Amino acid sequence: MMKTFFVGVKGVLVSEGKVLILKGGTGRDFWEVPGGRIDDNESLHQTLIRELNEELPNIQNIEIGEVLDAFRVHKDIDGEVSLTLIFFKVKADFKGDPQIYDEHVEWKWSDEEEALNLVQESCKKAIKTAFISV
Repeated sequence: MMKTFFVGVKGVLVSEGKVLILKGGTGRDFWEVPGGRIDDNESLHQTLIRELNEELPNIQNIEIGEVLDAFRVHKDIDGEVSLTLIFFKVKADFKGDPQIYDEHVEWKWSDEEEALNLVQESCKKAIKTAFISV
């Protein structure tokens, strides 16, 4: 049986020496950067813009930069289904503090050290690379 791969895109938002991380809700009790899976015929950039707008409703002026990392999740997410994540550097503004949609329960701007201590393994290389290229 052939393995099926989903592709997800993630945005690493760095501003003033801090990166925006989000904590998932029920069953997803871990810190990560915003993003999600491609739907239908979307491009990578279209997917990331849609996901950022869904997860962070007051985000604005989104600029998608370079690819920071591509990571294959080493554990299948369901049977023969696996996931590959592509991380992009993102610049954006917010009207006030970031607002989060209900799939996340908490957000924070973290310095590099704190973020690397909190986020899941798949996000770490992208965050390190984002801080190198600030």
